[in-house]
Amino acid sequence: MSITIEAIYEAGILKPLTPLPALKDKAKVRVTIEPEEKPVPNVRRARHPVDLSREREWVLAHRDEYRGQWVVLDGDRLVGHTADPEALKAIFDQARAEGVRSPYVKRIELDDEPIWMGWL
Repeated sequence: MSITIEAIYEAGILKPLTPLPALKDKAKVRVTIEPEEKPVPNVRRARHPVDLSREREWVLAHRDEYRGQWVVLDGDRLVGHTADPEALKAIFDQARAEGVRSPYVKRIELDDEPIWMGWL
């Protein structure tokens, strides 16, 4: 479950503008901080569930080989990879030219540890 909460950053403290939902005591939460000026992306939702299990399995099996790079997949087939975000579009376009309807694009981070902030 994902909830978006607006907050004000003041004197080193994030202050929610609305009451927080009920959480378990000492629950860990993940916070993404974006400046208000950043435009909110227009996201299109799939009309039917998409099975990405083959892509996730491929990433788990090959993530050590491609750390710090973008990968473009068609199921469990690697279409291309690059560390340069500018070159990523060319690989994406290559996948579309090969007939891939929805290429799976993923950046494999150098570190698997998620960034999180929590209050105790």
